[in-house]
Amino acid sequence: MRTKRASRLAACTAIVLSAGMLLAGPASADSNPAGPHAAAKPAKKFAQPSLQIPQRKSAYAATTGVPSKPRFDLDKDGRSDLLVREPDDSLTLETGKNVPNPTVANSYGAFKDLIEPGDIDGDTNPELLVLSATGKLSLYTGLSATHYTDSAGKDQLSVNSGSLSWSSNGWNAYNKLFSPGDVTGDGKTDLMARTPSGDLYLYPGTGSVTGSPYGDRIKVGSGWGIYDQLVGASDMDADGNADVVARTPGGDLFFYPGSGNAAAPLKDRVKIGTGWGIYNQILGQDDTTGYGDLMARDAAGTFWFYAPNGTGGLGARSQMGTGWSAVTLANTGGNPTFGKADLMALDGQGSLYYYWAKGDGTLSDRQQVGDPGGWAGAPANALAYTSSLSSNSRWGDLIAVFPDGHLHVGQNDLGAGWDAFNGLAGVGDLTGEGNGDLLARGNNGHMYLYPGNGQGTGFYNRVDLGAGWNGFNKLIGAGDVNGDGIADLLARDGNGHLFMYPGKSTPGFGNRIDLGGGWNGYNKLATPGDMTGDGRADVIGVDSSGKAWRYDANGTGTFKERVGLGAGWNTYNGIY
Repeated sequence: MRTKRASRLAACTAIVLSAGMLLAGPASADSNPAGPHAAAKPAKKFAQPSLQIPQRKSAYAATTGVPSKPRFDLDKDGRSDLLVREPDDSLTLETGKNVPNPTVANSYGAFKDLIEPGDIDGDTNPELLVLSATGKLSLYTGLSATHYTDSAGKDQLSVNSGSLSWSSNGWNAYNKLFSPGDVTGDGKTDLMARTPSGDLYLYPGTGSVTGSPYGDRIKVGSGWGIYDQLVGASDMDADGNADVVARTPGGDLFFYPGSGNAAAPLKDRVKIGTGWGIYNQILGQDDTTGYGDLMARDAAGTFWFYAPNGTGGLGARSQMGTGWSAVTLANTGGNPTFGKADLMALDGQGSLYYYWAKGDGTLSDRQQVGDPGGWAGAPANALAYTSSLSSNSRWGDLIAVFPDGHLHVGQNDLGAGWDAFNGLAGVGDLTGEGNGDLLARGNNGHMYLYPGNGQGTGFYNRVDLGAGWNGFNKLIGAGDVNGDGIADLLARDGNGHLFMYPGKSTPGFGNRIDLGGGWNGYNKLATPGDMTGDGRADVIGVDSSGKAWRYDANGTGTFKERVGLGAGWNTYNGIY
Protein backbone atom coordinates (compact mmCIF):
# COMPACT_ATOMS: atom_id res chain seq x y z
CA MET A 1 0.00 0.00 0.00
CA ARG A 2 1.28 3.45 -0.79
CA THR A 3 -0.12 6.96 -0.69
CA LYS A 4 0.57 10.23 -2.43
CA ARG A 5 -0.15 13.84 -1.71
CA ALA A 6 0.02 16.84 -4.00
CA SER A 7 -1.56 20.25 -4.21
CA ARG A 8 -3.48 20.90 -7.39
CA LEU A 9 -3.71 24.18 -9.23
CA ALA A 10 -6.01 24.36 -12.24
CA ALA A 11 -6.23 27.24 -14.62
CA CYS A 12 -9.49 28.98 -15.25
CA THR A 13 -7.67 31.33 -17.56
CA ALA A 14 -9.50 33.24 -20.25
CA ILE A 15 -8.30 32.59 -23.78
CA VAL A 16 -6.96 35.60 -25.64
CA LEU A 17 -8.80 36.41 -28.84
CA SER A 18 -7.83 39.16 -31.24
CA ALA A 19 -10.48 41.35 -32.87
CA GLY A 20 -8.32 41.51 -35.94
CA MET A 21 -8.66 37.74 -36.41
CA LEU A 22 -12.44 37.67 -36.11
CA LEU A 23 -13.78 36.74 -39.53
CA ALA A 24 -17.32 37.08 -40.91
CA GLY A 25 -18.66 38.61 -37.72
CA PRO A 26 -18.63 41.78 -35.63
CA ALA A 27 -15.17 43.30 -35.29
CA SER A 28 -13.52 46.34 -33.75
CA ALA A 29 -10.03 47.72 -33.25
CA ASP A 30 -10.80 49.00 -29.74
CA SER A 31 -7.72 48.10 -27.68
CA ASN A 32 -8.89 49.64 -24.40
CA PRO A 33 -12.02 47.81 -23.35
CA ALA A 34 -13.79 48.93 -20.22
CA GLY A 35 -15.44 46.87 -17.54
CA PRO A 36 -14.45 44.05 -15.22
CA HIS A 37 -12.42 41.12 -16.46
CA ALA A 38 -12.11 37.78 -14.73
CA ALA A 39 -9.01 35.64 -14.56
CA ALA A 40 -8.38 33.12 -11.81
CA LYS A 41 -6.31 30.07 -10.99
CA PRO A 42 -8.26 28.43 -8.19
CA ALA A 43 -6.52 25.62 -6.34
CA LYS A 44 -7.82 22.13 -6.95
CA LYS A 45 -7.41 20.21 -3.74
CA PHE A 46 -7.06 16.48 -3.96
CA ALA A 47 -7.36 13.75 -1.34
CA GLN A 48 -4.75 11.06 -0.80
CA PRO A 49 -5.51 8.10 -3.05
CA SER A 50 -4.29 4.62 -2.17
CA LEU A 51 -3.61 1.62 -4.36
CA GLN A 52 -2.56 -1.96 -3.83
CA ILE A 53 -2.42 -4.14 -6.92
CA PRO A 54 -3.34 -7.72 -5.96
CA GLN A 55 -0.84 -10.44 -6.69
CA ARG A 56 -2.00 -13.45 -8.67
CA LYS A 57 -3.86 -15.66 -6.23
CA SER A 58 -4.56 -18.87 -8.16
CA ALA A 59 -2.91 -21.13 -10.71
CA TYR A 60 -4.21 -21.15 -14.25
CA ALA A 61 -3.90 -23.66 -17.03
CA ALA A 62 -0.76 -23.49 -19.12
CA THR A 63 -0.75 -20.76 -21.73
CA THR A 64 -1.41 -22.19 -25.19
CA GLY A 65 0.31 -19.33 -27.01
CA VAL A 66 3.09 -16.85 -26.34
CA PRO A 67 2.42 -15.27 -22.91
CA SER A 68 1.50 -11.61 -23.13
CA LYS A 69 3.75 -9.02 -21.56
CA PRO A 70 2.77 -5.99 -19.48
CA ARG A 71 2.12 -3.04 -21.77
CA PHE A 72 3.29 -0.26 -19.45
CA ASP A 73 5.75 -1.73 -16.97
CA LEU A 74 8.15 1.17 -16.49
CA ASP A 75 9.76 -0.03 -13.26
CA LYS A 76 10.25 -3.59 -14.58
CA ASP A 77 8.47 -5.36 -11.73
CA GLY A 78 6.40 -7.56 -14.04
CA ARG A 79 3.12 -5.64 -13.98
CA SER A 80 1.82 -2.53 -15.68
CA ASP A 81 1.96 0.83 -13.91
CA LEU A 82 -0.72 3.52 -14.00
CA LEU A 83 -0.09 6.81 -15.76
CA VAL A 84 -2.27 9.40 -14.04
CA ARG A 85 -3.20 12.97 -15.00
CA GLU A 86 -3.85 14.96 -11.86
CA PRO A 87 -6.48 17.73 -11.69
CA ASP A 88 -3.79 20.36 -12.31
CA ASP A 89 -2.70 18.62 -15.57
CA SER A 90 0.53 17.25 -14.06
CA LEU A 91 1.36 13.59 -14.66
CA THR A 92 2.37 11.03 -12.05
CA LEU A 93 3.18 7.33 -12.16
CA GLU A 94 1.42 4.91 -9.82
CA THR A 95 3.37 1.68 -9.31
CA GLY A 96 1.42 0.25 -6.39
CA LYS A 97 4.53 0.27 -4.21
CA ASN A 98 5.40 2.10 -1.02
CA VAL A 99 7.46 4.77 -2.77
CA PRO A 100 6.52 8.39 -3.49
CA ASN A 101 4.74 8.81 -6.80
CA PRO A 102 7.25 10.18 -9.30
CA THR A 103 6.24 13.09 -11.49
CA VAL A 104 6.32 12.41 -15.22
CA ALA A 105 7.41 15.47 -17.17
CA ASN A 106 4.41 16.49 -19.26
CA SER A 107 6.06 17.22 -22.57
CA TYR A 108 2.90 16.06 -24.31
CA GLY A 109 0.90 19.29 -24.04
CA ALA A 110 -2.83 19.58 -23.35
CA PHE A 111 -3.53 16.11 -24.69
CA LYS A 112 -6.95 14.57 -25.13
CA ASP A 113 -6.00 10.95 -24.46
CA LEU A 114 -3.10 8.63 -23.63
CA ILE A 115 -2.91 5.11 -25.07
CA GLU A 116 -0.39 2.51 -23.94
CA PRO A 117 0.44 0.23 -26.89
CA GLY A 118 3.17 -1.78 -25.16
CA ASP A 119 6.71 -2.41 -26.34
CA ILE A 120 6.45 -1.77 -30.07
CA ASP A 121 10.10 -2.14 -31.06
CA GLY A 122 11.15 -4.92 -28.68
CA ASP A 123 13.70 -2.93 -26.65
CA THR A 124 11.93 -3.92 -23.37
CA ASN A 125 10.73 -0.32 -22.78
CA PRO A 126 7.09 0.59 -23.40
CA GLU A 127 5.97 3.26 -25.84
CA LEU A 128 3.22 5.83 -25.34
CA LEU A 129 0.67 7.21 -27.81
CA VAL A 130 -0.57 10.76 -27.20
CA LEU A 131 -3.74 12.02 -28.89
CA SER A 132 -4.25 15.78 -29.20
CA ALA A 133 -7.60 17.55 -29.32
CA THR A 134 -7.06 18.23 -33.02
CA GLY A 135 -6.53 14.57 -33.89
CA LYS A 136 -2.74 14.35 -34.03
CA LEU A 137 -1.49 10.99 -32.79
CA SER A 138 2.10 11.02 -31.57
CA LEU A 139 4.33 8.15 -30.51
CA TYR A 140 6.85 8.59 -27.71
CA THR A 141 9.61 6.05 -27.21
CA GLY A 142 12.34 5.59 -24.63
CA LEU A 143 10.11 5.83 -21.57
CA SER A 144 11.71 4.29 -18.49
CA ALA A 145 11.81 4.44 -14.70
CA THR A 146 14.86 4.11 -12.48
CA HIS A 147 15.05 3.37 -8.77
CA TYR A 148 17.54 5.32 -6.68
CA THR A 149 18.24 5.98 -3.00
CA ASP A 150 17.93 9.57 -1.86
CA SER A 151 20.08 11.35 0.73
CA ALA A 152 17.77 10.14 3.51
CA GLY A 153 18.22 6.55 2.41
CA LYS A 154 14.70 6.23 1.01
CA ASP A 155 13.83 4.45 -2.21
CA GLN A 156 12.77 6.84 -4.97
CA LEU A 157 11.76 6.49 -8.60
CA SER A 158 12.78 8.73 -11.48
CA VAL A 159 10.85 8.64 -14.77
CA ASN A 160 12.06 9.49 -18.25
CA SER A 161 9.04 10.59 -20.30
CA GLY A 162 10.64 9.61 -23.61
CA SER A 163 11.00 11.43 -26.91
CA LEU A 164 8.81 11.93 -29.96
CA SER A 165 9.51 9.43 -32.75
CA TRP A 166 6.41 9.61 -34.99
CA SER A 167 3.20 11.57 -35.44
CA SER A 168 0.24 11.53 -37.80
CA ASN A 169 -2.84 13.71 -38.27
CA GLY A 170 -6.46 12.83 -38.99
CA TRP A 171 -7.22 10.64 -36.00
CA ASN A 172 -10.12 12.87 -34.98
CA ALA A 173 -12.12 10.77 -37.45
CA TYR A 174 -12.48 8.38 -34.49
CA ASN A 175 -14.14 8.79 -31.12
CA LYS A 176 -12.08 6.04 -29.49
CA LEU A 177 -8.57 4.66 -29.94
CA PHE A 178 -7.31 1.73 -27.91
CA SER A 179 -4.51 -0.83 -28.03
CA PRO A 180 -5.44 -4.40 -27.07
CA GLY A 181 -1.96 -5.83 -27.61
CA ASP A 182 -1.36 -8.34 -30.40
CA VAL A 183 -4.66 -9.51 -31.93
CA THR A 184 -3.15 -10.69 -35.22
CA GLY A 185 -0.73 -13.27 -33.79
CA ASP A 186 2.41 -11.85 -35.40
CA GLY A 187 4.01 -10.72 -32.15
CA LYS A 188 3.47 -7.02 -32.83
CA THR A 189 1.16 -4.73 -30.86
CA ASP A 190 -1.87 -3.44 -32.75
CA LEU A 191 -4.19 -0.43 -32.54
CA MET A 192 -7.96 -0.26 -32.90
CA ALA A 193 -10.13 2.75 -33.73
CA ARG A 194 -13.89 3.34 -33.72
CA THR A 195 -15.77 5.99 -35.70
CA PRO A 196 -18.74 7.93 -34.25
CA SER A 197 -20.99 5.90 -36.55
CA GLY A 198 -19.79 2.68 -34.92
CA ASP A 199 -17.35 1.24 -37.46
CA LEU A 200 -14.35 -0.48 -35.88
CA TYR A 201 -10.96 -0.64 -37.61
CA LEU A 202 -7.74 -2.51 -36.95
CA TYR A 203 -4.37 -0.87 -37.54
CA PRO A 204 -1.90 -3.78 -37.51
CA GLY A 205 1.41 -3.08 -35.83
CA THR A 206 4.59 -2.98 -37.90
CA GLY A 207 7.12 -3.17 -35.07
CA SER A 208 8.66 0.14 -36.14
CA VAL A 209 8.96 3.31 -34.07
CA THR A 210 10.88 5.37 -36.62
CA GLY A 211 8.72 4.68 -39.64
CA SER A 212 5.00 4.19 -39.37
CA PRO A 213 4.16 1.98 -36.37
CA TYR A 214 0.93 0.84 -38.03
CA GLY A 215 -0.08 -0.52 -41.40
CA ASP A 216 -3.17 0.25 -43.46
CA ARG A 217 -6.43 -0.06 -41.59
CA ILE A 218 -8.68 -3.11 -41.85
CA LYS A 219 -12.38 -2.86 -41.12
CA VAL A 220 -13.35 -5.18 -38.27
CA GLY A 221 -17.07 -4.55 -38.36
CA SER A 222 -19.98 -2.18 -37.78
CA GLY A 223 -22.37 -1.59 -34.91
CA TRP A 224 -19.73 -0.92 -32.29
CA GLY A 225 -21.46 2.33 -31.33
CA ILE A 226 -23.64 0.33 -28.95
CA TYR A 227 -20.73 0.29 -26.49
CA ASP A 228 -19.77 3.20 -24.26
CA GLN A 229 -16.49 1.60 -23.18
CA LEU A 230 -13.96 -0.31 -25.28
CA VAL A 231 -11.01 -1.83 -23.46
CA GLY A 232 -7.86 -3.36 -24.87
CA ALA A 233 -7.64 -6.20 -22.37
CA SER A 234 -4.40 -7.92 -23.43
CA ASP A 235 -4.76 -11.75 -23.34
CA MET A 236 -7.53 -12.81 -20.96
CA ASP A 237 -7.89 -16.44 -22.10
CA ALA A 238 -4.19 -17.31 -22.48
CA ASP A 239 -4.34 -18.35 -26.13
CA GLY A 240 -1.55 -15.98 -27.12
CA ASN A 241 -3.84 -13.43 -28.75
CA ALA A 242 -4.92 -10.12 -27.27
CA ASP A 243 -8.60 -9.64 -26.48
CA VAL A 244 -11.16 -6.83 -26.28
CA VAL A 245 -13.77 -6.11 -23.63
CA ALA A 246 -16.79 -3.91 -24.41
CA ARG A 247 -19.51 -2.47 -22.16
CA THR A 248 -22.98 -1.22 -23.05
CA PRO A 249 -24.48 1.85 -21.35
CA GLY A 250 -26.86 -0.57 -19.64
CA GLY A 251 -23.93 -2.24 -17.88
CA ASP A 252 -23.59 -5.50 -19.85
CA LEU A 253 -19.98 -6.60 -20.33
CA PHE A 254 -18.85 -8.57 -23.38
CA PHE A 255 -15.64 -10.44 -24.14
CA TYR A 256 -14.27 -10.55 -27.70
CA PRO A 257 -11.45 -13.13 -28.01
CA GLY A 258 -8.62 -12.30 -30.36
CA SER A 259 -8.36 -14.66 -33.31
CA GLY A 260 -4.77 -14.21 -34.49
CA ASN A 261 -6.13 -13.43 -37.97
CA ALA A 262 -5.64 -9.87 -39.25
CA ALA A 263 -8.53 -10.21 -41.71
CA ALA A 264 -10.96 -11.07 -38.90
CA PRO A 265 -9.11 -10.24 -35.68
CA LEU A 266 -11.96 -10.79 -33.20
CA LYS A 267 -14.14 -13.85 -32.61
CA ASP A 268 -17.81 -13.74 -31.65
CA ARG A 269 -18.57 -11.97 -28.40
CA VAL A 270 -19.36 -13.71 -25.12
CA LYS A 271 -21.33 -12.01 -22.35
CA ILE A 272 -19.27 -12.11 -19.16
CA GLY A 273 -21.05 -9.76 -16.79
CA THR A 274 -23.93 -7.48 -15.89
CA GLY A 275 -24.16 -4.50 -13.58
CA TRP A 276 -20.97 -2.89 -14.86
CA GLY A 277 -22.78 0.43 -15.26
CA ILE A 278 -21.64 1.32 -11.74
CA TYR A 279 -18.16 2.00 -13.12
CA ASN A 280 -17.18 5.20 -14.88
CA GLN A 281 -13.93 3.78 -16.26
CA ILE A 282 -12.65 0.28 -17.05
CA LEU A 283 -9.08 -0.48 -18.02
CA GLY A 284 -6.72 -3.40 -18.50
CA GLN A 285 -4.03 -4.32 -15.99
CA ASP A 286 -1.29 -6.60 -17.28
CA ASP A 287 1.30 -8.77 -15.55
CA THR A 288 3.65 -11.63 -16.46
CA THR A 289 1.21 -14.49 -15.87
CA GLY A 290 0.05 -14.37 -19.47
CA TYR A 291 -3.44 -13.32 -18.38
CA GLY A 292 -4.82 -9.81 -18.66
CA ASP A 293 -6.73 -8.45 -15.68
CA LEU A 294 -9.38 -5.75 -15.52
CA MET A 295 -9.54 -2.73 -13.22
CA ALA A 296 -12.69 -0.65 -12.75
CA ARG A 297 -13.26 2.68 -11.02
CA ASP A 298 -16.63 3.54 -9.52
CA ALA A 299 -18.13 7.02 -9.11
CA ALA A 300 -16.89 7.25 -5.51
CA GLY A 301 -13.31 6.87 -6.73
CA THR A 302 -12.77 3.29 -5.51
CA PHE A 303 -10.67 0.96 -7.66
CA TRP A 304 -11.72 -2.66 -8.07
CA PHE A 305 -9.68 -5.55 -9.43
CA TYR A 306 -11.00 -8.47 -11.50
CA ALA A 307 -8.79 -11.46 -12.25
CA PRO A 308 -9.76 -13.63 -15.26
CA ASN A 309 -10.87 -17.21 -14.77
CA GLY A 310 -8.71 -18.53 -17.59
CA THR A 311 -11.46 -18.89 -20.19
CA GLY A 312 -12.30 -15.24 -20.84
CA GLY A 313 -14.57 -14.78 -17.83
CA LEU A 314 -13.85 -13.01 -14.57
CA GLY A 315 -13.56 -13.98 -10.94
CA ALA A 316 -14.90 -12.06 -7.96
CA ARG A 317 -13.78 -8.48 -7.54
CA SER A 318 -11.41 -7.23 -4.84
CA GLN A 319 -10.84 -3.67 -3.71
CA MET A 320 -7.57 -2.04 -4.77
CA GLY A 321 -7.76 1.48 -3.36
CA THR A 322 -9.78 4.62 -2.79
CA GLY A 323 -9.63 8.34 -3.56
CA TRP A 324 -9.28 8.14 -7.34
CA SER A 325 -12.34 10.12 -8.48
CA ALA A 326 -10.57 13.34 -9.43
CA VAL A 327 -7.90 11.96 -11.76
CA THR A 328 -7.81 10.98 -15.42
CA LEU A 329 -6.27 7.60 -16.16
CA ALA A 330 -4.42 6.49 -19.28
CA ASN A 331 -5.68 3.53 -21.29
CA THR A 332 -9.28 3.70 -20.03
CA GLY A 333 -12.27 2.42 -21.97
CA GLY A 334 -14.49 5.51 -22.18
CA ASN A 335 -14.48 8.14 -24.91
CA PRO A 336 -11.97 10.87 -24.02
CA THR A 337 -13.28 14.37 -23.32
CA PHE A 338 -11.76 17.79 -23.79
CA GLY A 339 -12.88 21.33 -23.12
CA LYS A 340 -14.72 21.80 -19.82
CA ALA A 341 -15.16 20.21 -16.42
CA ASP A 342 -16.10 23.21 -14.31
CA LEU A 343 -18.86 25.70 -13.54
CA MET A 344 -19.19 29.46 -13.00
CA ALA A 345 -21.85 31.20 -10.90
CA LEU A 346 -22.77 34.89 -10.55
CA ASP A 347 -24.37 36.06 -7.30
CA GLY A 348 -26.74 38.96 -6.68
CA GLN A 349 -23.90 41.25 -5.60
CA GLY A 350 -22.02 40.79 -8.85
CA SER A 351 -19.35 38.42 -7.51
CA LEU A 352 -18.29 35.54 -9.71
CA TYR A 353 -17.48 32.10 -8.33
CA TYR A 354 -15.82 28.99 -9.74
CA TYR A 355 -16.48 25.29 -9.09
CA TRP A 356 -14.61 22.33 -10.56
CA ALA A 357 -16.15 18.91 -11.13
CA LYS A 358 -14.50 16.31 -8.91
CA GLY A 359 -15.43 13.29 -11.00
CA ASP A 360 -17.67 11.77 -8.33
CA GLY A 361 -20.79 13.72 -9.24
CA THR A 362 -20.08 16.60 -6.86
CA LEU A 363 -18.54 20.03 -7.19
CA SER A 364 -15.64 21.50 -5.28
CA ASP A 365 -16.02 24.28 -2.75
CA ARG A 366 -16.55 27.55 -4.56
CA GLN A 367 -13.68 29.94 -5.15
CA GLN A 368 -14.09 33.60 -5.99
CA VAL A 369 -12.96 34.77 -9.40
CA GLY A 370 -11.77 38.35 -9.76
CA ASP A 371 -12.76 41.25 -7.52
CA PRO A 372 -15.80 41.03 -5.20
CA GLY A 373 -18.75 42.66 -6.94
CA GLY A 374 -16.72 43.03 -10.13
CA TRP A 375 -19.74 42.11 -12.26
CA ALA A 376 -22.31 44.20 -10.35
CA GLY A 377 -25.08 45.35 -12.64
CA ALA A 378 -24.26 42.83 -15.35
CA PRO A 379 -27.33 40.92 -16.57
CA ALA A 380 -27.07 37.21 -15.86
CA ASN A 381 -27.58 36.44 -19.55
CA ALA A 382 -24.63 38.64 -20.51
CA LEU A 383 -22.19 35.90 -19.47
CA ALA A 384 -21.41 32.46 -20.82
CA TYR A 385 -18.87 29.87 -19.83
CA THR A 386 -17.90 27.93 -22.91
CA SER A 387 -16.04 24.75 -23.59
CA SER A 388 -12.43 25.63 -24.32
CA LEU A 389 -11.91 27.79 -27.40
CA SER A 390 -8.26 26.72 -27.54
CA SER A 391 -6.88 23.30 -28.35
CA ASN A 392 -4.05 24.09 -25.93
CA SER A 393 -6.28 24.21 -22.86
CA ARG A 394 -8.85 21.74 -21.57
CA TRP A 395 -10.60 24.26 -19.30
CA GLY A 396 -13.62 26.44 -20.00
CA ASP A 397 -13.53 30.08 -21.12
CA LEU A 398 -15.57 32.92 -19.65
CA ILE A 399 -17.08 35.24 -22.27
CA ALA A 400 -19.27 38.32 -21.81
CA VAL A 401 -21.32 40.67 -23.97
CA PHE A 402 -21.32 44.22 -22.56
CA PRO A 403 -24.12 46.79 -22.98
CA ASP A 404 -22.15 48.47 -25.77
CA GLY A 405 -22.31 45.25 -27.79
CA HIS A 406 -18.66 44.36 -27.33
CA LEU A 407 -17.77 40.71 -26.80
CA HIS A 408 -15.04 40.15 -24.21
CA VAL A 409 -13.06 37.00 -23.68
CA GLY A 410 -11.08 37.52 -20.52
CA GLN A 411 -9.29 40.84 -20.82
CA ASN A 412 -9.63 41.03 -24.59
CA ASP A 413 -12.23 42.81 -26.67
CA LEU A 414 -13.42 41.02 -29.80
CA GLY A 415 -15.25 44.09 -31.03
CA ALA A 416 -18.73 45.54 -31.23
CA GLY A 417 -21.87 44.24 -32.88
CA TRP A 418 -22.47 41.23 -30.67
CA ASP A 419 -25.71 42.76 -29.39
CA ALA A 420 -27.13 41.38 -32.63
CA PHE A 421 -27.15 38.06 -30.77
CA ASN A 422 -29.40 37.10 -27.86
CA GLY A 423 -27.76 33.80 -26.96
CA LEU A 424 -24.23 32.36 -26.94
CA ALA A 425 -23.15 28.77 -26.28
CA GLY A 426 -19.80 27.05 -26.57
CA VAL A 427 -20.51 23.32 -26.60
CA GLY A 428 -17.12 22.16 -27.89
CA ASP A 429 -16.01 20.95 -31.31
CA LEU A 430 -18.83 20.98 -33.88
CA THR A 431 -16.78 20.94 -37.07
CA GLY A 432 -14.60 17.87 -36.54
CA GLU A 433 -11.23 19.59 -36.58
CA GLY A 434 -10.85 19.40 -32.82
CA ASN A 435 -11.13 23.09 -31.98
CA GLY A 436 -13.75 24.56 -29.67
CA ASP A 437 -16.48 26.47 -31.52
CA LEU A 438 -19.01 29.15 -30.60
CA LEU A 439 -22.74 29.20 -31.31
CA ALA A 440 -24.47 32.59 -31.53
CA ARG A 441 -28.22 33.03 -31.92
CA GLY A 442 -29.21 36.19 -33.74
CA ASN A 443 -32.09 38.47 -32.84
CA ASN A 444 -33.49 37.33 -36.19
CA GLY A 445 -33.78 33.75 -34.87
CA HIS A 446 -30.91 32.39 -36.96
CA MET A 447 -28.23 30.26 -35.33
CA TYR A 448 -24.67 30.94 -36.43
CA LEU A 449 -21.70 28.68 -35.92
CA TYR A 450 -18.34 30.40 -35.42
CA PRO A 451 -15.65 27.74 -35.88
CA GLY A 452 -12.73 28.35 -33.56
CA ASN A 453 -9.25 28.39 -35.03
CA GLY A 454 -7.85 26.40 -32.10
CA GLN A 455 -5.31 29.06 -31.19
CA GLY A 456 -7.58 31.19 -29.06
CA THR A 457 -7.17 34.07 -31.48
CA GLY A 458 -10.40 34.10 -33.43
CA PHE A 459 -12.84 32.25 -35.63
CA TYR A 460 -13.11 31.05 -39.19
CA ASN A 461 -15.99 32.11 -41.43
CA ARG A 462 -19.30 31.68 -39.70
CA VAL A 463 -21.95 29.22 -40.89
CA ASP A 464 -25.69 30.00 -40.84
CA LEU A 465 -27.44 26.96 -39.33
CA GLY A 466 -30.90 28.23 -40.14
CA ALA A 467 -33.80 30.10 -38.54
CA GLY A 468 -36.40 29.28 -35.91
CA TRP A 469 -34.11 29.21 -32.89
CA ASN A 470 -35.91 32.02 -31.03
CA GLY A 471 -38.42 29.45 -29.85
CA PHE A 472 -35.94 28.43 -27.15
CA ASN A 473 -35.39 30.32 -23.90
CA LYS A 474 -32.22 28.42 -22.94
CA LEU A 475 -29.24 27.12 -24.92
CA ILE A 476 -26.63 25.06 -23.08
CA GLY A 477 -24.01 22.44 -23.73
CA ALA A 478 -20.42 21.51 -23.04
CA GLY A 479 -19.56 18.10 -24.37
CA ASP A 480 -21.04 14.81 -25.48
CA VAL A 481 -24.49 13.82 -24.21
CA ASN A 482 -25.41 10.87 -26.43
CA GLY A 483 -22.10 8.99 -26.18
CA ASP A 484 -20.87 9.25 -29.76
CA GLY A 485 -17.89 11.42 -28.85
CA ILE A 486 -19.22 14.56 -30.58
CA ALA A 487 -20.40 17.68 -28.75
CA ASP A 488 -24.17 18.21 -28.55
CA LEU A 489 -26.47 21.19 -27.93
CA LEU A 490 -29.33 21.26 -25.43
CA ALA A 491 -32.20 23.70 -25.94
CA ARG A 492 -35.30 24.35 -23.80
CA ASP A 493 -38.49 25.72 -25.33
CA GLY A 494 -41.20 27.87 -23.77
CA ASN A 495 -43.28 24.82 -22.85
CA GLY A 496 -40.48 23.38 -20.74
CA HIS A 497 -39.39 20.67 -23.15
CA LEU A 498 -35.66 20.01 -23.41
CA PHE A 499 -34.32 19.02 -26.81
CA MET A 500 -30.98 17.55 -27.73
CA TYR A 501 -29.42 18.51 -31.03
CA PRO A 502 -26.72 15.90 -31.71
CA GLY A 503 -23.51 17.17 -33.24
CA LYS A 504 -22.43 15.70 -36.57
CA SER A 505 -18.72 16.70 -36.85
CA THR A 506 -19.83 18.73 -39.85
CA PRO A 507 -21.42 22.15 -39.51
CA GLY A 508 -24.89 21.61 -38.17
CA PHE A 509 -26.83 19.10 -36.11
CA GLY A 510 -28.69 15.86 -36.59
CA ASN A 511 -32.41 15.50 -36.00
CA ARG A 512 -33.39 16.83 -32.62
CA ILE A 513 -34.57 14.54 -29.84
CA ASP A 514 -37.24 15.56 -27.33
CA LEU A 515 -35.92 14.70 -23.86
CA GLY A 516 -39.25 15.44 -22.20
CA GLY A 517 -41.08 18.22 -20.42
CA GLY A 518 -40.93 19.72 -16.97
CA TRP A 519 -37.62 21.50 -17.46
CA ASN A 520 -39.27 24.90 -16.90
CA GLY A 521 -39.24 23.91 -13.23
CA TYR A 522 -35.63 25.08 -13.23
CA ASN A 523 -34.87 28.78 -13.32
CA LYS A 524 -31.20 28.05 -13.99
CA LEU A 525 -29.70 25.39 -16.24
CA ALA A 526 -26.06 24.72 -17.06
CA THR A 527 -23.67 21.92 -17.84
CA PRO A 528 -20.23 21.77 -16.24
CA GLY A 529 -19.20 19.07 -18.69
CA ASP A 530 -18.45 15.66 -17.21
CA MET A 531 -19.18 15.55 -13.46
CA THR A 532 -19.05 11.80 -12.97
CA GLY A 533 -15.84 10.74 -14.72
CA ASP A 534 -17.50 8.72 -17.48
CA GLY A 535 -16.72 11.12 -20.31
CA ARG A 536 -20.30 12.28 -20.86
CA ALA A 537 -21.69 15.78 -20.30
CA ASP A 538 -24.08 16.16 -17.37
CA VAL A 539 -26.63 18.88 -16.57
CA ILE A 540 -27.36 20.93 -13.44
CA GLY A 541 -30.77 22.52 -12.84
CA VAL A 542 -31.70 24.87 -9.99
CA ASP A 543 -35.34 24.97 -8.92
CA SER A 544 -37.30 27.87 -7.45
CA SER A 545 -36.38 26.87 -3.89
CA GLY A 546 -32.69 27.14 -4.69
CA LYS A 547 -31.98 23.41 -4.68
CA ALA A 548 -29.61 22.12 -7.37
CA TRP A 549 -30.13 18.83 -9.16
CA ARG A 550 -27.73 16.82 -11.29
CA TYR A 551 -28.81 14.86 -14.37
CA ASP A 552 -26.24 12.33 -15.57
CA ALA A 553 -26.14 11.50 -19.27
CA ASN A 554 -26.75 7.78 -19.70
CA GLY A 555 -24.82 7.37 -22.96
CA THR A 556 -27.86 6.93 -25.18
CA GLY A 557 -28.98 10.54 -25.48
CA THR A 558 -31.17 10.79 -22.39
CA PHE A 559 -30.55 11.25 -18.66
CA LYS A 560 -30.68 9.11 -15.55
CA GLU A 561 -32.82 9.96 -12.54
CA ARG A 562 -31.86 13.27 -11.01
CA VAL A 563 -29.61 13.52 -7.95
CA GLY A 564 -29.76 16.35 -5.42
CA LEU A 565 -26.69 18.58 -5.02
CA GLY A 566 -27.94 20.63 -2.07
CA ALA A 567 -29.74 23.91 -1.42
CA GLY A 568 -28.64 27.55 -1.37
CA TRP A 569 -28.18 28.03 -5.11
CA ASN A 570 -30.79 30.82 -5.22
CA THR A 571 -28.03 33.14 -4.07
CA TYR A 572 -26.96 33.13 -7.72
CA ASN A 573 -28.51 35.09 -10.55
CA GLY A 574 -26.99 32.74 -13.08
CA ILE A 575 -24.89 29.57 -13.44
CA TYR A 576 -22.82 28.82 -16.52
